[in-house]
Amino acid sequence: MPSVTTVWINKNKIKNLPTFVEEVRRKFPNIRILSMMNNEAAPSYFNGGSLCQYLDYRQYVISQIPGLEVLDDKEVLEEERIEAQNVYKLQRSSVFKKKKDIRK
Repeated sequence: MPSVTTVWINKNKIKNLPTFVEEVRRKFPNIRILSMMNNEAAPSYFNGGSLCQYLDYRQYVISQIPGLEVLDDKEVLEEERIEAQNVYKLQRSSVFKKKKDIRK
């Protein structure tokens, strides 16, 4: 659905963030606004999540959907996008390295 730019999926029962984000990225290639508030996969103060969990959630989603302009009720800043890419690039690299080391 390339014409869809906004997905508002608040107050659902989304639990698996990586699977959900991959589906959103695949099905909505031009998404600019995503709101997942009040889902288990989107931790926040409203559903018992910590600040650390919330920030990690934001970084993960932003790193996986590069064209995102707004996540939940907050604009995605360029500095935030760069940090998210750096954090998740490093994590993907270390996972790849571990898998490569295991194969040796």
